[in-house]
Amino acid sequence: MLLRVHELAYGPPVQSARYAGPPMFARGRKRRTLVLWAAVPLVVGIGIGVLIGGSLQSRSHQNTGASPTTSPVPDQLEYTDMPCDPGSSVLVLHSLEGAMPEADVRVLVDYETMWVEHRESANPALRGQSAFLSRRDDVCPVIVPEDTRFTQFIWIGPFPSETAPALCEALLKVTGKNCIPAPVVR
Repeated sequence: MLLRVHELAYGPPVQSARYAGPPMFARGRKRRTLVLWAAVPLVVGIGIGVLIGGSLQSRSHQNTGASPTTSPVPDQLEYTDMPCDPGSSVLVLHSLEGAMPEADVRVLVDYETMWVEHRESANPALRGQSAFLSRRDDVCPVIVPEDTRFTQFIWIGPFPSETAPALCEALLKVTGKNCIPAPVVR
């Protein structure tokens, strides 16, 4: 009875610690060994795959006589003659110097075409329009600037001369800066 009163007052008697096995760091040794044995075949398999894959690739070039991959030659720029009908205008978007790389010129033409398509809802006259590229010799004589550095022109049109200035606003461009409504005949 005295033991029971003691347990109620102080809790159960403390027992000595039992043996719980090896320390925690020692328990993972078997697990680490198992992981190591599983990883070795995986690494060896990947290594063999890389070697075989590399050999097949180099043999395929030797057997076919094909040269190593070369970068494709980009398409030549497409130039268009500017129409010079009386009473019409074009919107000159860029006057380019001859030293500009073809890839950059292509990006500008593609960008302006995309922009016109994006803004065609702002003015019905823009529907179906795309940007064109012309050489200095292929633009209307009144558009050719005196400065001979400019050898290429990106433009859209032709449009009726009276509607051309409003199209610069529809394209969200500054008239006279990055959008010049130019009458093709004076």
